[in-house]
Amino acid sequence: MLAVSLRNLQKRFGPVPVLDGIDLEVPEGSIYGLLGLNGASKTTLLRLLMGFLHSSAGEGSLLGHPLGRLDAKARACVAYVPEQPTFYPGMRVGDLLRFVGELHPHWYASTAERYPETFELPRSRKVAALSTGMRTQLALGLALSTQPELLIIDEPAAGLDPVHRRRYLQVLLEASAVPERTVLLTSQDLGLVERTCDHFALIHDRRVQIAGPISEILDAERRLLVSARADASADLAALAGVRTVRSEAHGFLVTGRVEPEAVRGQG
Repeated sequence: MLAVSLRNLQKRFGPVPVLDGIDLEVPEGSIYGLLGLNGASKTTLLRLLMGFLHSSAGEGSLLGHPLGRLDAKARACVAYVPEQPTFYPGMRVGDLLRFVGELHPHWYASTAERYPETFELPRSRKVAALSTGMRTQLALGLALSTQPELLIIDEPAAGLDPVHRRRYLQVLLEASAVPERTVLLTSQDLGLVERTCDHFALIHDRRVQIAGPISEILDAERRLLVSARADASADLAALAGVRTVRSEAHGFLVTGRVEPEAVRGQG
């Protein structure tokens, strides 16, 4: 079963296209990374999945439900952690846990009790007094306390120092081990995606350029330094499987799913 399925999903803001035909399949039970540079519209894609925005064209599904038409029961199975979570600033950490617990139909109080200690969050401290990193950890703890089937995280570990980042990712990996739980995250950090994800998709130029199991993609991806004539850039870029071509001092650096033999003859 697919936790997320998208076909030709498009989004425009006025005449400006920001997503132009996104095709994506996120297997149930996977840890799936959406990799892309800042401005690649990864957050826009997550907001479309959550129903905060409506697509301009295309179709998709979330946990088997049509995109944008999840009922209350299905919505309760999805948890979303934005890059910059916001809370009622006057609430204390302990009060916030109780407040969310009274509102969410799938709240697991025993799970929620663990995270303030795990992340060293003082229960008596007001949210307004928490650092950016503390709020990031608090948001993850709240999301995991709902035992979601699908956990969506925008830029995990943002604002965390190396020690707290390691702890955050460890908690995330432990939580993702629950059978049939799917984690979908965005990141600009290839190293983070390699360490935490079993599948990933590269979003560039408003489309998914590469997608699949991370082990297969990394095995197939090559970086080749090609000695070629100065005007060979367009010919190299047109070869099947080539993703990028960059000019270097003594030729071109070609990346993609391309065999060395394929670039011969371009000199």
